Amino acid sequence: MQRTVRQTMGNVYISRLAGAFMLLIMGGCAIDVSTATFVHQDNKVTPIDTTQLHQRVNRDEAEVSITSVELTNAQGVELKGIAVSYPNPVVNIVFFGGNGTTISKSSGLVHRFGKLPANILWVDYQGMGASQKASGMRMANIKADALQVYDYGHSVFPETLPTVVHGMAMGSILASYVASVREVDGLVLDGAVNRITDVAQNMVPEWTKYFTYLAVSADLAMVDNADYIRNYHGPLLILAGRDDELTPVSFGRELYDVSPSYNKEIIIVPGARHAENMEHYKVVPRYREFLNSFEQYPGY
Repeated sequence: MQRTVRQTMGNVYISRLAGAFMLLIMGGCAIDVSTATFVHQDNKVTPIDTTQLHQRVNRDEAEVSITSVELTNAQGVELKGIAVSYPNPVVNIVFFGGNGTTISKSSGLVHRFGKLPANILWVDYQGMGASQKASGMRMANIKADALQVYDYGHSVFPETLPTVVHGMAMGSILASYVASVREVDGLVLDGAVNRITDVAQNMVPEWTKYFTYLAVSADLAMVDNADYIRNYHGPLLILAGRDDELTPVSFGRELYDVSPSYNKEIIIVPGARHAENMEHYKVVPRYREFLNSFEQYPGY
C-alpha cells in the first residue's frame, strides 16, 4: 500500500500539469496552475472498493464495521465515502486525503487509524473515485464540501469521544480550514502543504526554472495554510516525511512555527517519502500520545 499511495500522489500532480509542460515546450514561458489543472478529476465515477482494507483487517484478524456514506453538496453533486468503526475506539477521525487519493486506491490506510483504535470518516472529493464531478472545479467548493463532511461526521460520531481532523497533503489545507472555523478537538497535518504554489513549484523540472514562471489562478493563490493555522489554537500534530520531496519537512516546520497552539508537536518520520508517514511503525504510538495530551490542555 505504501507504494500505491505514494505513486498515486506523485503521478496525479504530475499528470495534471502535463498539459502545461507541453505548452512550455512549444515555446510558452508560463505554466498554468489553476484549480482545474491542479486538482485531479477522474474520467468516470467508480464504485468504492475496500479490498485493501479488508485484506489488512483479515491479516490482523481484526474486527471492523464499514458503512457506506452518501452526501449531496450545495451544488447538487453526490459525494460518497465510508464510515469505519473499530472496537473500543478512543477517537473520531475525519480524514481528508491527498490530491487524487481515493478510497478505492488507498483504503488500506484506514487500518492504520484502526490501530489507535478509531472511528474514521472518509469521503471522496468531488470528481474523484466514487463522488460525482461538478461542472466546474473551484477550491471554494471543495472547502465547502469539507465543512459538510465534518459536520456530518460530528453529528453521527459518539459525542463522548474527541473528534480530530486529519489531512494528508492537499487534504491538510482542508483539515486546517475546517479546524479554523469549527470547534475540533485536535488537528493532524500529514505531509502538510503550506501553499499550493509551493507544491507546484516543486514539480517543475529544475532545467525549466530559469525561463518559466507559474501563472497561478486567484482561486489557488489565495489559499495559504498558514492563515488557517494562525486561527487555530487547539492541539496540533504535524507529520513530516524526512524523504518527502513533494511536501518536504520545511513545509511542516513553517506551519509549526506560525501555530499559536500551546500543545503542538512536529514529528519527522525517518525514511518516509510522500504519503508514507502513517505507515511507519513509530507513528501510531506517537499518535496515541497526542490524543492522550488533550487531557493536559483543557479548554481546547
